Amino acid sequence: MTRRIETALLVDDDDAFRTTLQSALRRRGVTARTAATVEEGLFALEDSAVDMVTVDYRMPRENGLAAIPRFRRVRADAVIIMLTGFGDIPLAVEAVKEGADTLLTKPVDADHLLKVATELLHKQRPSSGGGPATPLSYNLDELERDTIKAALKQSDGVVARAARLLGIDRRTLQRKLKKIF
Repeated sequence: MTRRIETALLVDDDDAFRTTLQSALRRRGVTARTAATVEEGLFALEDSAVDMVTVDYRMPRENGLAAIPRFRRVRADAVIIMLTGFGDIPLAVEAVKEGADTLLTKPVDADHLLKVATELLHKQRPSSGGGPATPLSYNLDELERDTIKAALKQSDGVVARAARLLGIDRRTLQRKLKKIF
């Protein structure tokens, strides 16, 4: 039997994003709870188990990156996904080092979020039981493509501005765009 994400905790300071994602997950049969701060999220996790935790990178009092190890200690078996409005490869690597399973850029589609989380859930929990978790694999091309898309969206499609956001030369971004798209 295939296991699916049934419960989720969404930790994000953006009320509109948090409640919209919560509604979208609920329409897909996921019991989704929310928290506006890291502390509220940790309190909610201690109260009940969840299959998936999403945490925003930029939060007012404590950033999501610093909070990931705390979430992992409370719920070691949960899929932890960091969400950010603007992601890059170094941030993704750092998030994984801190204990996140992956990083996705906002806005995130609920179906894509559930697909990724379910894949991670199965990779973490091998059916053989009792053994160590299967090492996760990451697709850097997909992460790079998502990051470039987010930068282009944030810069209203202006390649030079997107390149500055990404910290790369405009010509380098143009070469990457030809390769990716």
